[in-house]
Amino acid sequence: MQLFSLLLVPFAFTMGGFAFSGLLDPMARDLGVSVAQVGTLQSAFALTCAVSGPLLARITARLPRKRLLLATLVVLTALNLASAFAPGFGELMVLRMMLGLFGALALPLAIAIATILALPEKRAKAIATVYSGVAIAMMLGVPMGSLAGATFGWEYSFALTAAVCALTLLLVWQNVPAVEHDASGPQGGRLPASSFAHLGVTFLAFGSMFALVGYLGPVITALTGFNGQGIAAYQMLSGVGCLAGLVVGARLASAKGMSVLAFLFAGIFASLIVVGLPLVFEISGPWGMLFMLLSVAIGPVALFATAPVVQTRLAEAAGPSATFAFALNGSMVYLGQGTGIAIGAAAIGVSGLAGAPMAGAALGIVGMVMVLVAGQRMRRSAAASFDADSTEAPTRP
Repeated sequence: MQLFSLLLVPFAFTMGGFAFSGLLDPMARDLGVSVAQVGTLQSAFALTCAVSGPLLARITARLPRKRLLLATLVVLTALNLASAFAPGFGELMVLRMMLGLFGALALPLAIAIATILALPEKRAKAIATVYSGVAIAMMLGVPMGSLAGATFGWEYSFALTAAVCALTLLLVWQNVPAVEHDASGPQGGRLPASSFAHLGVTFLAFGSMFALVGYLGPVITALTGFNGQGIAAYQMLSGVGCLAGLVVGARLASAKGMSVLAFLFAGIFASLIVVGLPLVFEISGPWGMLFMLLSVAIGPVALFATAPVVQTRLAEAAGPSATFAFALNGSMVYLGQGTGIAIGAAAIGVSGLAGAPMAGAALGIVGMVMVLVAGQRMRRSAAASFDADSTEAPTRP
């Protein structure tokens, strides 16, 4: 029950950030703003997570882990409940930013506690188990929010999230023991150049996909005509793809070079183009349903497959600075989400709904180019190092 309780922490946090993503149209009508503006509620949440996460982790480094996690869950419960009663868009924006500001500790704390509680040989599995809460939230939590909002009103997506946060709070309090902060490893350090390339992979991969994910509800409706339960069904399939991506990425993690990451960026690009072009040419109905199915079958798998590959390489390259590298990688996830949603909003304002996936596809191309260029530089660096070593042959007397 310890790991299950900790798994629920990123589940509740991720659900809180995106449970209303399938309800943008009714929210926009009720709040008197555009769909793109409602989408920025997600962007503001993710960007505040990216900024506050490392800062809060540093400030609270010496506080008891379990107490800090419980306090974080109390704040998440309160802010999600308050969001259900927000009187207008401005108040809701402030609440979502506060959720990102104070909730950014949720996932790092859950992983840190799982790492401390696990035996050394089982730490990798414990970390993977807790991290899977993010994917499960995309598969179950976000669709649950869509169903609750479509059935009773969008405010109930926030109320349901508050209930999930309260349940998580109770389970963590009952099942997770108090632990001391593990200060055995260094908290920061300098990273090799290859680490920054891999951090860029995380940022661009999540940025590309979330240009679409942030507006998935309206896109699904435009292509398929589905609302409510239909949107939730596609979101659930997307979550299944996220879990599958973690499995695929674990198998690809041992691959060398950057070509595997270029391949995953190609998958992200394809998933965005396959819905962007039908929106441009106003294709809907059965063909729209097929294109949407192809997108959710490819994109989430490719996106979440990057995570095990990147994290494994960060651990290998960063060495004693791995903790610092993982913290930065977490920020890149949130920064990519927020940036992608913001880019999607800007693209919708310029060229309509089709602009969101097409802008994400353009960002995916940038990611492919980046990893290919980085791969060439790494190969040249390795070759130069080999040549230098080979010229240092011992001289004969």
